[in-house]
Amino acid sequence: MTVYADILILINTYVNYFILLATSAFLRTPRRFLRLFLGSVLGGFCSLVILLPQKNELVSMLSQLLIATLIIFSTFGYYNLRVFLKRLATFFLVSFLFSGSVYFIYQIFKPYRLIINNSVIYFDISAIELIIGSAVIYLIIIVVRALNGGFSKNERKTVIMTVEHNGKSVEFSCLIDTGNMLRDAFTDMPVAVIDKSISKCLSIDFENLSEEAIKQNRVRYIPYNTVGNNGLMPVFKPDSIFLDGKKAENILIGVSLHKFESEYKAVANYDII
Repeated sequence: MTVYADILILINTYVNYFILLATSAFLRTPRRFLRLFLGSVLGGFCSLVILLPQKNELVSMLSQLLIATLIIFSTFGYYNLRVFLKRLATFFLVSFLFSGSVYFIYQIFKPYRLIINNSVIYFDISAIELIIGSAVIYLIIIVVRALNGGFSKNERKTVIMTVEHNGKSVEFSCLIDTGNMLRDAFTDMPVAVIDKSISKCLSIDFENLSEEAIKQNRVRYIPYNTVGNNGLMPVFKPDSIFLDGKKAENILIGVSLHKFESEYKAVANYDII
């Protein structure tokens, strides 16, 4: 069967997009369409290794590891080694599930329009078949999601939060979790709690606030309670807040004086969305 490079890249870009989407969903990792698309396209072009001579298993595994590392770095970036390896392992798990299913079909039915070489899959299908297949898969997902109760408010998810204040801007991942019920008693605004390292990107040192800094940044203190800890937390109203690129109103930013030991740099309640 003749392998067409354009179809090869298109199909593998398409497949990689949904594998990355599933990886992001498993990890509840913030994602952006542009980064997902970039990683998918990179995976699509890397699929050209199918045109190379058959490699031994060790070389094939090492090349797949290198490709997967580049794809994960392009899609999710790098936070720390532990988080990166977790994302890489999840990507491999999802890829193995997909590839295993395809290989099972390949071994049972021996479809003449499918080729597997150097761990890369090639489908000889038309654009119309691809669109119809996508529509069917999308409908299945919608039905399963509806039967499962749709989107639950108790589900944890993440968003990209952008805070602009006094000419500074910082972007970070924010975990949306019903466990954070913090509100300002005077305005009843929900409070998104950020890591103290984020506040330093805004050139505000909340550990050593002067009276001038308190007045300039409109800082006040509100009481908070956590498991085994309570006290007063500094909060302020930044000039602008964006959630996944959409401007959000009536949200206060609280600053935790303890470092977050996770890839998330903020925690907020569902009320902010």
